[in-house]
Amino acid sequence: MRGSITGFSWFAIVGFILLAFAPIGWGQDAVRTIVINEIELNPPGRDGGEEWVEILNVGDTPIDLYGWRITYTYRVPGSVELVEEETVLAPGDRFVFTYPALMLRNDDPTPIELIDPDGDVIDRTPAFTDTAGNVCTWQRFPDGGDPLLPDLWLFVKGTKGTPNS
Repeated sequence: MRGSITGFSWFAIVGFILLAFAPIGWGQDAVRTIVINEIELNPPGRDGGEEWVEILNVGDTPIDLYGWRITYTYRVPGSVELVEEETVLAPGDRFVFTYPALMLRNDDPTPIELIDPDGDVIDRTPAFTDTAGNVCTWQRFPDGGDPLLPDLWLFVKGTKGTPNS
């Protein structure tokens, strides 16, 4: 049986190849079911009550957003609850959270984090700035993100509550 590969050797070789060529963070992104999809840091005019974050369920199961938190960065960083009661986000659905007051820094790059009810950070954006005060937002590209390119975001005209362009 010259040239044959045993079952064990074959699995070892395939496993090594998958590990060697898998992108960093691939395992984490592969199980992600909910993501921060779009952020409005600096809307036109006054920012208070106009800054928002779009959350997208990219998984196959509904997720109750009760107990989930989103961070803010203005003055003393912290987090705020997304909802005050049971709010189920179906697969493929979006939820837009509008911050109740001025809560995001425009010129000091700080990531925004999505935190589950257990206190685990489920998603974190890159550190963004927006000093333009226009209708552009930071958006995952493609819509919902790509596990192979998790940090690909574009600063383009906002698509609040609809698929990213």
